[in-house]
Amino acid sequence: MTQALLEQAPRTAAASHGALTMVLIRDEAGFFALEPFWDALVDQMSTRSPFLRWDWVSLWWRTCRREDSSLVIALLKDEEGLPHAIAPLMLARENDRARHHLTALTFLAGFGPAHGERLDFVVPAGSEDALTPRLCRVFKLLRNECDVIRLNHLPEESPNTPHILAAMEESFLHSGVLNRYACHFIRLPGSPESYDLRHTGAWRSKLRRRQKALVTQHGGEESVAGERVSYADAMQALHELHAMQWPVEASSFIKPASWRFHQLLAEKWLPQGRAILPLLIADGRVIAAMHGFVERDEFFQFQMGWDPAFARLSPGKLVMRWCIECSIRRGLSAHDMLPSEYEYKRQWCESLRWLLDVEAFSPASWRAAAFHTLRTARRLMPRRPETETGPTHDLQEEPTA
Repeated sequence: MTQALLEQAPRTAAASHGALTMVLIRDEAGFFALEPFWDALVDQMSTRSPFLRWDWVSLWWRTCRREDSSLVIALLKDEEGLPHAIAPLMLARENDRARHHLTALTFLAGFGPAHGERLDFVVPAGSEDALTPRLCRVFKLLRNECDVIRLNHLPEESPNTPHILAAMEESFLHSGVLNRYACHFIRLPGSPESYDLRHTGAWRSKLRRRQKALVTQHGGEESVAGERVSYADAMQALHELHAMQWPVEASSFIKPASWRFHQLLAEKWLPQGRAILPLLIADGRVIAAMHGFVERDEFFQFQMGWDPAFARLSPGKLVMRWCIECSIRRGLSAHDMLPSEYEYKRQWCESLRWLLDVEAFSPASWRAAAFHTLRTARRLMPRRPETETGPTHDLQEEPTA
């Protein structure tokens, strides 16, 4: 089978919807056989997500899955066996202590270390109304094998989302949105100067003073991984700087399993330009780093770190401004800061979109019925006043100096 045929096949879906058959892939051999087709389909999706790329999901499956997880990938294929749409799913136990006894039908890479931040069905743009309801038949097929459907970080704007919600409601009980996360993002202009003009004169003046102080007092300069600093050394600097704000017990990013995943991914994606790691260098060492992923025409800001010894110069703000400039220089259309609601994101971004955690309970599961009944009862009980605690979602909660 030629590469040209592999690239062409998914694009013919609209002409052959009636001939497609849904199959379930439940073994690793079938999963890895999808590699030649996977990214060609992701390229055609309406929504952008680096977390759906083959490198991410396959590496996650190899390095981060729990032993009790199992693949249940729904695939729409034509008469020649070529894939046209994919529902990347698995059966897994949830990490949450209150839900660990529930078997969830969830996105592949949706739980555990290095879980994805934007997950979805892989369906070519314009084919969602025809193909997504067919993929959603997997919910009914697996109703007796799971206690709950739990699909985390589903983009609200995805054309797949209404079909997924409708299918969950049809085959399961108590279907709905469990959580809704704000994602602040920037619609990027054509130049860094145009972006700066969106802010006040005081904001621009303060940033310029700090940039000048960094250069004149510390020999500071802007760089990216692979220029002055090797990819491996830049990742190590990110690890150390991130840990200065978020120790290992507070951040999943630098916990061993997740960190190993990101090291392996960076070895491939940084040289390819699929990831970017902007750096600030001062006094001969890296003092701030910002790590994120390029997906077609969008950048997804993922992790950062900075040296508190330079706090008076606000290295967090300086490296964020430099990262935004890197996105603009790449000709990207959007800079997404991923989920969480923090003041600094509102200061840097003017646009907003949403991610959803959706769930539904199997009518065949007594565990699901017991859990839902107890949760409903707890929610009806008077709640004690909550005390101030740290953030519960650590992927994007880094303070910016």
